[in-house]
Amino acid sequence: MEPRLHSKATLSRWAVERERFQLPDRRPPSPYRIQTPAHALTKVMQKLGLDDALWERSLLNEWPQLIGEPVAKHTRPGRLDRQTLIVFVDHSVWLQELRGPGEKAMLEKIQQRFGRNKIKGLRLQLDPAGGRGQAAS
Repeated sequence: MEPRLHSKATLSRWAVERERFQLPDRRPPSPYRIQTPAHALTKVMQKLGLDDALWERSLLNEWPQLIGEPVAKHTRPGRLDRQTLIVFVDHSVWLQELRGPGEKAMLEKIQQRFGRNKIKGLRLQLDPAGGRGQAAS
């Protein structure tokens, strides 16, 4: 036996909406939402608890293009802690140089790419790996 997709109430409501909004389609839309593979994959990653790891990996891969090659040579993204991204800097001179306007510009670029809801702020700190933790390009 095939499942019923539309009840009589749903079909009646569709008839009223079709007439009210003068819609040309006589059949109601499917109750099943069609999702893109990317959307479905994102939902699966969230359910498995892997969405943050995927996000961190994409951030690491895009880092040089995102903030610029000169700054990327001396920085690397760390973990996300309560919507604050920790950015590791390889030298104290660069740390001082990036504080203030540089930090704000970096945050704006990251927020433009990943959204203001994902990252609310940055925390710059010296790299415990001394810059050796940089990903190979």
